[in-house]
Amino acid sequence: MMTEKPKISTTTLFLVMLAIAVLVFAGLVYAYVSAANSTANTQKSGNVILQPTGEKPTDIYLKALSTFSYDKQEITVKKGSPVRLHFSADPSAGCGRQLVIYGLNVSTVSKNGEEQIVEFTPQAEGTFEYSCGMRMMKPGKLVVVP
Repeated sequence: MMTEKPKISTTTLFLVMLAIAVLVFAGLVYAYVSAANSTANTQKSGNVILQPTGEKPTDIYLKALSTFSYDKQEITVKKGSPVRLHFSADPSAGCGRQLVIYGLNVSTVSKNGEEQIVEFTPQAEGTFEYSCGMRMMKPGKLVVVP
C-alpha cells in the first residue's frame, strides 16, 4: 500500500508565512522601542560639561524630517559656551526621532514629535557628526569653534 503525503494548500502556506512575517516585524518594533526608551533624554559626560556654568546658553533648534534629513545640516557653536539644543522630529521620521551627537556622547529621543531639550557645553574644538542611532539619517555637522 502506498500512502500519500498530505498536501499543504497555497492558502495555508501563505497564512503561515504571513504570521511569521508579522511576528518578526513585531519583534523588530519592540526591539527598536526598547532601545529608544533606554536612551531617551540621556545626557552623558564625554567631551562636554553638563553642569551649568552661569553663562546664558545658546538656544539651537533642530528638527528631524520625514525625508531622513535634518532642517539644519550644519550648526556652529563656541567652545566652552553652553548650548541648549531643542530637538524635535516628525512623527514619521522613523529612527530619526533619536538624535546622537557622535564624539560628544550626547543623545535624546523625541517622542510623538515632542521637543526635547539637551544642555551641554562642548570643551573640544572640531566637527562632530550628528545623526540617528542607526546612522540612517543624512548626517549633519556640529562645528565647535574657538
